[in-house]
Order: sequence, then C-alpha cells, then structure tokens
Amino acid sequence: MARVKLSGKYNPPTYEDTRIDVFAYLVLAGSQVVLVDTGIGDGNAYIDEQFEPQRNSIADELQEHHVTTNDVDAIVNSHLHFDHCGNNHLFPNAEIYVQQKELEIARTTLYTVREWFDYDSARLHAVSGDNEICDGVKILSTPGHTPGHQSVLIESQKKRSLIAAQAAFTADEYQRGGDAKVQAHEGLEDSYLASLARLKLIEADEVFLSHDSITVTHR
Repeated sequence: MARVKLSGKYNPPTYEDTRIDVFAYLVLAGSQVVLVDTGIGDGNAYIDEQFEPQRNSIADELQEHHVTTNDVDAIVNSHLHFDHCGNNHLFPNAEIYVQQKELEIARTTLYTVREWFDYDSARLHAVSGDNEICDGVKILSTPGHTPGHQSVLIESQKKRSLIAAQAAFTADEYQRGGDAKVQAHEGLEDSYLASLARLKLIEADEVFLSHDSITVTHR
C-alpha cells in the first residue's frame, strides 16, 4: 500500500533495505467490512521530508475488491504511529478501535501526527485488552512495540488467520521470537517478547505483518 524510507535510528539493523513496505489488511466477515490500519496520510511536511513516503491510494486498492470507503464498518488501528492511522478520516462510517493506552500516549506525547487520528468526526472506540469486533474477528492486546499495540485474529471453520501487525517487524523476527531491543517501545521489552510468545502459541494457519510481505504459515 505504501513504502517509506528509513534512516538513522529509524532503520533497524535486522532489515536489509532502507525502504520498507506498509500494509493495511481488509477483512470481510459476513456482512461486516473491517480494515486493519489505514496507511500514511497526506499534508505533513516532516513526514514527507524524513520518510519520503510512496503512497498508493487506499480507496483505489479497496475498489479492486469491490469495497468503497463508505462500506468500511470498522477500523482497527494496530497502533497510532503515523504509518498506521494516516487515512482514518477517509472512512466516515467506520468505528475506530484503538487501545486506551495507545490513545493516552498518542494524545500526550510527540508520538504521531495527532490530527490523523484525533479529528472532530473520528468515531474512536477505546478498548482495554482483548475485544470481539464481530463474529469471528477478535482484537488481541499485544503491547510491546507500543504501549497499546493490538493484533487481530480471524477465525472461520476453515482456518485461523492472524494479523500480527507490528508485534514483529519481519517474518524472520516473528519466527525467531522477537528483537525486543530494536523493536520494543522504551521500557516494554518484556511485554514485547511476551506478546509475541502469546501470538506464536496460537499457531494460526497464516500470519500477516505490517512491514513484511512474507506470510508465516503453520500448516
């Protein structure tokens, strides 16, 4: 959906490239349309200069699946870093699920681009811990990368799919059990490892990440 440049402290040594992908995920659960993350917004000079984002239109990408921005019932922001919540405002009918701890840090520190998630018409729904959005779609609280990071588990009769988001940076890191020193929010190294261990125990059939196109499978 987008690519951003990483440099200096933003370029983890575990990643081989100086540009990384940024993914959002569409979940169709019966009549419910759920979007996990919304990518990078427009109009912020610092973001454009520092990260040089290459954006694809999220509306156009959804249209390929016959979904419009008005069709989205729920957004799950895995966390509120700028590359995960930047297009929330494009979805006027969506309830936006975010962990209460994530809202608190995003509103009280220089953490993100606040107007990209905290605008007048935002239908923010703060949750604490795990939460079921609709039948077969469940938020899992996975703090570590940020204080309120969350992942999404989708269960059907055929398989279980896990959107781990940035609970791990790459598929290799996910399989190894984490690089907490590089990827965890300051002071949350233990939480990072615990959250990743929890997700691995699920042994989902497929695991998707925010910044790696490789899908982890357990089949």
